[in-house]
Amino acid sequence: MRTVNLILISSFLTACGMNNQTNDSTQKLVEQPDTELFRPAYHFTPPKNWMNDPNGMVYYQGEFHLFYQHNPGSSVWGPMHWGHAISKDMVHWEHQEIKLYPDEHGTIFSGSAVVDWQNSSGFGSKENPPLVAMYTYHDEEKAAQGAIDFQTQGLAYSVDKGRTWQKYENNPVLKNPGIRDFRDPKVNWHEPTQQWTMVLAQDDHIGFYTSKNLKDWQFESNFGLEWGSHAGVWECPDLIRVKVEGTDQYKYVLLVSINPGAPNGGSGTQYFVGDFDGNQFTLDEEYQQKLASTPAAFPKGLNFSDFKNGLSKWQVTGNAFHVENDQQGNAVLSSFNQSDKVTGTILSQPFTINHDYINFKIAGGKHENSTVMQLLINGEIVKSAKGDNSGNMVERAWDVSNLKAKQGQIKIIDTEEGDWGHVKVADITFSDEAAKAKVEPSIWLDYGTDNYAGVTFSDTQENRHLFMGWMSNWQYANVVPTTTWRSAMTIPRELKLVDTPQGIRVASEPVKELQSVLSEPQIKAKLTGKNSYQLDELFNIIPGQFKFSFNFINDNQAVDIILSADSGEQTVLTLDPVKGVMTLDRTQAGLSDFEPGFASIQTGPLDKGLKQYDIEVWVDKASIEVFVNQGIGTMTSIIFPTQAYHKVNVNAAQEVSLSEIQLNNIVGNN
Repeated sequence: MRTVNLILISSFLTACGMNNQTNDSTQKLVEQPDTELFRPAYHFTPPKNWMNDPNGMVYYQGEFHLFYQHNPGSSVWGPMHWGHAISKDMVHWEHQEIKLYPDEHGTIFSGSAVVDWQNSSGFGSKENPPLVAMYTYHDEEKAAQGAIDFQTQGLAYSVDKGRTWQKYENNPVLKNPGIRDFRDPKVNWHEPTQQWTMVLAQDDHIGFYTSKNLKDWQFESNFGLEWGSHAGVWECPDLIRVKVEGTDQYKYVLLVSINPGAPNGGSGTQYFVGDFDGNQFTLDEEYQQKLASTPAAFPKGLNFSDFKNGLSKWQVTGNAFHVENDQQGNAVLSSFNQSDKVTGTILSQPFTINHDYINFKIAGGKHENSTVMQLLINGEIVKSAKGDNSGNMVERAWDVSNLKAKQGQIKIIDTEEGDWGHVKVADITFSDEAAKAKVEPSIWLDYGTDNYAGVTFSDTQENRHLFMGWMSNWQYANVVPTTTWRSAMTIPRELKLVDTPQGIRVASEPVKELQSVLSEPQIKAKLTGKNSYQLDELFNIIPGQFKFSFNFINDNQAVDIILSADSGEQTVLTLDPVKGVMTLDRTQAGLSDFEPGFASIQTGPLDKGLKQYDIEVWVDKASIEVFVNQGIGTMTSIIFPTQAYHKVNVNAAQEVSLSEIQLNNIVGNN
């Protein structure tokens, strides 16, 4: 029997496949099949098939344009196009036809769009300024041949308010200088120097370029080689000039997405605050102190692997494992042999453990049992290590001090044929000191797992910095349990700079335009005298589509917020002012068997010692977005409950008082 779910949806869902769409937000009660169970009620999603990074975000003549990475042929990542939607408020969206298709230069990766007000490009006129998009070409055929210069930058333009686009005949406008990851241009006008500036992701740092006409670009400087996390590839940068709230001071904020290497695994967005003179970005002294790194340590010892002399001392099965040299000429054991499809194992000769530590370097897949290095004692696994879905070799150490005099063997396994289905190992060394990985402090825009590749709209009014991110994570984006469509965008947010006890930080707040989808507020001025409050008994809640907020006094105790359904599935948000930590526990949130690491506990910082904390939480079918203290602390997480959450419990170990409690249902769907 096919079951259905009755929910409130709008013409956004009923007209997804139609060419002529309206902005009618009339609510209708319709049957929604199981395949749409997790379709958000008020977040942007593609009508069907795959979506990832937001692209080309620009505001022009009363309209917000959202382009996005799109595979029109499948619900998993594939040949990239630019999908397109238009909105007057960033909340109600009208789907448009695909705007940029692959061509002889490659598929269409991420980029940005601007209004060329002075027609510096010559694509339009001053009376009718063109919209100009700059994007990355990705030549997959060239990449498959082993080249590294397969990503270049191209231009397209529109002179009819973004309805049709023409690619520049002399593309690409910026060729690749020999950098494998060379992509995601974000263009802005720099008024003091009267020129266009572009930030571009280049491997694990950012390149700055300038132009007078958007066609001819000159390299100016690099940033980031010595700052921030380099645990993965840098992507989707954005540079914005932001006023510090309550002052006349302006700072530049550089957003940089990174995959992997986020604080809770996989994808995330770090940021830097400093100054920009049109050519070079200079990190603020406070951030230089905060982000100072600690170098890796790899003590000398007895080299056991001896990979530079081949694998004659190892027992090898399959056709995956071989020895290759890295860029520094060091010998590395690798199971990536032309592709991730090949598999195999490698087993060392027995050895006696005579030192306190076994040190090594490892990279590759994060698969629990199928891309792994193991220490065996009498055939039993006693230690194991794996990569982090990254090509960066990371220093690791096994403490074997309690195993001295025992006979051991090292086994390295690759039985994984999917993404990141390989493992790389180097410098297996016996030592009495532990190896330590490089520590690279970072400051993150969002400490949840599911806010990635976000950038701001260009040419917005009132000096607002309006942001949207891709609400997913590369660890599991291709396998989440949706079928006809995959991925959503975060709710739109306004980015601000605020002075906090920790220094100047970026705060993210839901945009005021979201008020249009909220029902009349249900309010309680205060709840006191108990340690637990069941808000769903006090308020009427539409399952899976509501927001709530409240304040609580810091009584030196943790406060739990439990979102749940009758099914028993739940997500727990905990704010602990004593430890200075907030956590989001989705280990029992709903479906999770599609990826081993999905059922996780996410952690983020929380300012200690404040008198009061205010919480705002937005719930939408398969997502939770948390904003603490006007967005200074933010966590975004997707979930897949089989029954929409409709219960909210707030509790603590001791009596806790809540004030300004408010709940709104989401009724003005797209």
